[in-house]
Amino acid sequence: MADAISLTRDEKVYTLRELTRGADDVFALRGNTGWQPVYGPLRDEHVVMHLSGSAEIGSYMLLPPEPGQLPNVWSVSADFDGKKCKRCKRDNIAGRTHCENCETALPDWRLDVQRAVEFVSSSGATLLVNLSRSMQGAHVRALFKEPVPAWMARRWMTAWLDEAEVTEVAERDVPTSFDRLIPPQDMLPPGINPLTDYRYIGNLIGSPLHGGIGRRTGGTLPIDPNAAMNGDFEVDGLHWHYATDAVRRRSWGRVELEAALADAPGASPRDARFKPPAHVREARPLTVINDNAPLDFTIRFCAFMDMMNRPGVQPYALWVALATHLHRFGENGRQAWHEISSRDPRYRYHDAERKWQQTETMHPVRCETLAAWGWSCPHLDAPRCAGAWNPAVFYDCTKPDLL
Repeated sequence: MADAISLTRDEKVYTLRELTRGADDVFALRGNTGWQPVYGPLRDEHVVMHLSGSAEIGSYMLLPPEPGQLPNVWSVSADFDGKKCKRCKRDNIAGRTHCENCETALPDWRLDVQRAVEFVSSSGATLLVNLSRSMQGAHVRALFKEPVPAWMARRWMTAWLDEAEVTEVAERDVPTSFDRLIPPQDMLPPGINPLTDYRYIGNLIGSPLHGGIGRRTGGTLPIDPNAAMNGDFEVDGLHWHYATDAVRRRSWGRVELEAALADAPGASPRDARFKPPAHVREARPLTVINDNAPLDFTIRFCAFMDMMNRPGVQPYALWVALATHLHRFGENGRQAWHEISSRDPRYRYHDAERKWQQTETMHPVRCETLAAWGWSCPHLDAPRCAGAWNPAVFYDCTKPDLL
């Protein structure tokens, strides 16, 4: 059995690299101000520092795509966070059942992860389950033996998470601890990000097996997936065995994933959710603005609104965020909500209307939060928006001469 004693340093470095393979021209490094991208290849020295606890690294999951192609991934992960209140977004200490700030019920991340592992593993995929940094959540990572299309991996994983009833789609008495899939994107914008003068890189995921956190609390360490299915999340000291075993058992490539997607719960050849996204989506003019100049202007020039107004599958979190902005525009906003929502092939009038009512009292989601949820706005913090902190106030703050 592979454990910390029987593995050499090089074997540990190899194992962590294989578990966390992502883009080879950028990696993430955690510092005093949070995660930051480091442009350049990940060196073995960085991996050793992570394993020893003197640094903390992560990877950007989406591989740089070839021109005209969609990006691939080596893995897809479901992130479960049990410490954050879904209502006020505040972190809570371990062991609480209700938010210490607003008394909202906190999600049971253990039950959610247990169900997710049970359902996703039933498909035959190779999983790695590792605890979060805070020990109040976990990552459930499906590993592939070769790069596979990101959209395909995300559709397949989402179908099984929905089937396990751990996502926002399910009717639940308490919030779900499911945060998001990583990567949260199917594709990357073309060209250069003007904020970094580098290509767009998507979202990161922190690496497991951090030496310092693992020794102190057990956070980031892999656990036995079979034990997790039975509700056992104890760290048992065999984390290197689970890590090397997951690398060894990888068996799915693109062919296997395509077959698994076709057999996924709810899959249908006529369902656009199980088809690749269009490479370029053309925006459609709205027909319901009725001389509402601020709304018309916002949808036309706000990058987030413009993106959501294009035909295709809309990520759930961003769809909900869209409602929080459109509420500002009253009845015209409601009409725009339905018309934009109808661009998604999953649109149902009554579902969209119910979500519109549920979001009536929500504050508009900040641009920075949209970025954390997977929408990388090319104008974030740029003078173009003149300090607008969310799309709802874009019309009030923008500088037309910069558009």
